[in-house]
Amino acid sequence: MMKCHRHQSSGSISIVSINIITSKFTMSTPKYKVIYFNFQWIAEPIRYLLCYVKEDFEDVRLDWEEWERPDGKIDKSLYRYEKLPILEDTENGLILGQSFSIARYLGRKYNLVGATDAEAAKCDEYADVLKDISKEIELMVEADEEKKAELKTQIKTNLLEKTVPRYYSVIESDLKNNGGKYLVGNAITWIDFVCAHMSDRFSNCLEIDVLANYPTLKEHQQQIFQIPEIKAWIAKRPVTHY
Repeated sequence: MMKCHRHQSSGSISIVSINIITSKFTMSTPKYKVIYFNFQWIAEPIRYLLCYVKEDFEDVRLDWEEWERPDGKIDKSLYRYEKLPILEDTENGLILGQSFSIARYLGRKYNLVGATDAEAAKCDEYADVLKDISKEIELMVEADEEKKAELKTQIKTNLLEKTVPRYYSVIESDLKNNGGKYLVGNAITWIDFVCAHMSDRFSNCLEIDVLANYPTLKEHQQQIFQIPEIKAWIAKRPVTHY
């Protein structure tokens, strides 16, 4: 995994410890703190959502290698379930774990969860689909180096021949039937950000375009990335591999 490095943004960045980078996008104390590692993966949709609703946040990035080291300097017990990401919402005194729970929470808080219970349920359905795919990819990423090449080939084959067609063909059809702009309903929801980002990360990790055969989803992804707040964030965020 990539180690943390200094990156200049529109705000200020300070090294809080040898293993943590904190990015502040305002001179005042932000309402939110997002704690993750120095890469995108499952935390980036949370950052997208906060950018989209124009909320300042403190972007805390821990060093992955230090986190994984048995004698490392990071005390995992300080974090819920000893896992990341974590969202701290000082407005409500909330500390919340689990990436999709965080995204769903922000969706509810900012009215990005669908207009009905049925639409909210569809958001959850697509989130579970993306989680299923991510679990397969994580097997490859977390494999021992000597096994990674063989495992990567196996996972790629399975994804291309089974997983991607099984899941993405359904989402492609649903999106097309819904007009192509939003995955659910007639307005943007939290799952639009999650789907656009996770599909991009799947492609990055597997070195294939998982949306190559799904033009409606591809167009949807590009529309999300061109939202002014998202485009601005992508331009200034730290450059990481994952």
